[in-house]
Amino acid sequence: MRAEDPEYLAERIAALPAAAALLRVLSDVPGVYVVGGAIRDVLLGGNPPDLDLVYDGDVQELVAGLGASARLHDRFGTAAVNIDGFSYDLARARRERYPQPGALPEVEPASLEEDLRRRDFSVNAMAVALGGPRRGELTAVPGALEDLGARRLRV
Repeated sequence: MRAEDPEYLAERIAALPAAAALLRVLSDVPGVYVVGGAIRDVLLGGNPPDLDLVYDGDVQELVAGLGASARLHDRFGTAAVNIDGFSYDLARARRERYPQPGALPEVEPASLEEDLRRRDFSVNAMAVALGGPRRGELTAVPGALEDLGARRLRV
């Protein structure tokens, strides 16, 4: 794994089929990250077909500037975006609170690091900056890379 090499990660992500359309509209926008299982798969040498995105800002404002079709879910700070035939799930970096078991979450903005900590497994709690000055930079919860290397699922 070459997780510490931003240029390598940026090139690997750019080579993914779903990345070209994204990069065309988001390569200069700071605060957009490819997140979750796609990063895990890239680090393991795979070519994930789907990309999930986290934005460190207002998703509605970002979507409005894309000129793409989208279905917004304001309550959760998310959107389903379609660009050049590809679909992307876009979410604002957030924290979630569940007032009772089985309830829908109460969502509020948070940092990327806090967003990653709420994810299911450490190997899915990684993000790579899509563009901007941090292009290719990896952010991960503590132990995520070690768990990935050991092929271990840790909640």
